[in-house]
Amino acid sequence: MTALTAQAVLQAWESAQGEHPLRRPQALLCAAWPEVDAGAWGRMPLGARDAQLARLHERLFGPELDTVADCPRCHERLQTGFSTVDLGTPGDAADAREAAAERLHCEGFDLVFRLPASDDLLALAETPDSAPESALRWLLERCLIEARRAGEPASAAELPATVVQQVQRELALRDPGADTSVALTCPACGHGFERRFDMGAYLWDAVDDWAQRTLGEVHLLACAYGWSEPQILALSAARRSHYIALVTA
Repeated sequence: MTALTAQAVLQAWESAQGEHPLRRPQALLCAAWPEVDAGAWGRMPLGARDAQLARLHERLFGPELDTVADCPRCHERLQTGFSTVDLGTPGDAADAREAAAERLHCEGFDLVFRLPASDDLLALAETPDSAPESALRWLLERCLIEARRAGEPASAAELPATVVQQVQRELALRDPGADTSVALTCPACGHGFERRFDMGAYLWDAVDDWAQRTLGEVHLLACAYGWSEPQILALSAARRSHYIALVTA
């Protein structure tokens, strides 16, 4: 991972402003790992990609993660914290650039498929709205490399619903980091429930908040001292805070 400067993070944030929300985290990954082909992030299995996003969050903001959710029973607002360590141990980005072929034998079908990646989710998001089962079958069709029954080729459309459901379970088992949920208990009514945690959206929001604050600091110090943006961003965060305290005292 490249040591990211404040200028580099701001450039990545700026370049991704007009991108689809599913693409924005990839701009941050590209800045942190310039040696990895930009397109590889979109083809990387979701769990592996999110592990690198968690690793990047640790580098930029530390391991602590805070989430807010409303209780579905009494609508009490809950705030909870956990750590990137709870999401699993990140591997090396260079070791997981492509999804390996997965195999499954189910109800007479021999299937070869790959794990879904963010490119697949982006393509799914751009298709017309459909029922969850149809979306799952569409995703399977996109990720299916080969299907055979009794040695004869078969299409995703020919797979029974029970086979599609088994593939869904296998995807969850083989890439558990692709769909992370946080278990919560409401302190007001005691109701237990789960909320999905999106590492990409969380990191982007953290970077967006940081960028807005940092640009405000640049504006304040440029007005006070006449320094340029590169000069201000070259200062450490601690020194910028000290100067801001002097200006606003």
